[in-house]
Amino acid sequence: MKPIFPALAVALSGLDASAAAQGIENFEVETGLSTLGIYIAPKVDVAPRWQMRAPIYLGTLSDTFDASRNDIRTEIDGKITFNSVGLMADYKLGNAGFRLSGGVAIGGVKLEGSTDRLTLEGMDYLADFSVTVTPTNNMAPVLAAGFAGNLGENWGILAELGARITSFQISTTGQEALPAPERAQFEADLARVNSDLRDIRFLPFLTLGVTLRF
Repeated sequence: MKPIFPALAVALSGLDASAAAQGIENFEVETGLSTLGIYIAPKVDVAPRWQMRAPIYLGTLSDTFDASRNDIRTEIDGKITFNSVGLMADYKLGNAGFRLSGGVAIGGVKLEGSTDRLTLEGMDYLADFSVTVTPTNNMAPVLAAGFAGNLGENWGILAELGARITSFQISTTGQEALPAPERAQFEADLARVNSDLRDIRFLPFLTLGVTLRF
């Protein structure tokens, strides 16, 4: 995955400039937990019903993951890395706190691990496999709907449900140890699995947290 820090610097510098132009009273920070990682997002008002937001998702989770689905069966010992930054435009729906959002995210969710057994398309393969699951593209459009309500003068609560328009791919090493005919079948089965994964074009997410106004 390409480093996200140059994009993060650009996004935050743009928000800093907007915050200076709008005044510090219009600057907020959202933070919480998301299915995409630990969440933090500075945001500023840019018009009566519009806000700009730079969501950042970070974190790692190590475990034994069940990666089974219709055409693949396996458990992977490894870690999931959450590492992404986005730029979102929020449109406020009335004065009740509801919003619709659209934007773009750079980076994403990555699974890395190992297993000694992969079942692809009903075929069992035994070897010391290293498995990586990554988004097919480093940049993805994002659509979301959310709620940000007040809990006092400076604090609030937030909830957001959305989706990144992206798909995933699986890459492996270790199949080199398989006999030649079995390895050829493995490569063909993996190609079919990745073709099926490309048909899944959405990564849904849920974020819950709080807001702090300055």
